[in-house]
Amino acid sequence: MNTGHQIFLGALACVAIAVIATGAVAETSTGAPSQQDISRQLKTRGLPTLGTAPAPAPPAGLTPGVVPANVPSVPPSHETTHRPPHATVSHPSPAPAAPPSVTFRTITFEFGSAQLKPESIETLRNLGNALNQDLKDEKEFVIEGHTDRTGTRVYNDELSKRRADAVKDYLVKDIGVSADRLRTVGKGSSEPANPRNPYAAANRRVVVVNAGAS
Repeated sequence: MNTGHQIFLGALACVAIAVIATGAVAETSTGAPSQQDISRQLKTRGLPTLGTAPAPAPPAGLTPGVVPANVPSVPPSHETTHRPPHATVSHPSPAPAAPPSVTFRTITFEFGSAQLKPESIETLRNLGNALNQDLKDEKEFVIEGHTDRTGTRVYNDELSKRRADAVKDYLVKDIGVSADRLRTVGKGSSEPANPRNPYAAANRRVVVVNAGAS
């Protein structure tokens, strides 16, 4: 066998190994978010620091803190006479930032039930480990259950609450998360992720909110 033929066979072998390895990764990947990803999204968001911008430099030729002799210390009265008496200027307060949250589409349930599907377990374990380790200093988390529009409002509210409770029960009993740190709420179909299609699968989800960061 000549050298060129050996090189060609060796290249084919490398390609085959690469294809096999890629297929193995795809087959073993569940799509569940990692513990690190969950922790990062649920971390308390820092607030911007205000009042630290440097003061503007004085105009050229002026000494800071010294008022030139030809500049009056009080503005002329005619500049203020046009202002209506008792006029006040209001500045709207900025809207409070939403607390950190994570939407889980890999936590799923049997149809019309609060029974967790087996494929949800990896996500639940990663969530529980994140709460117990990386987020152990965070005091309160809210587990929200959401449904689509199928069914009555009362039915969906109750189903979504039972599903949120099922997530909490698993985190407490199987992962050891303190029950005092978890609160559940059933949102039903009141906050669809896809408002244009109330029956879309995207609306059926579990959301975890870091309420202690609000």
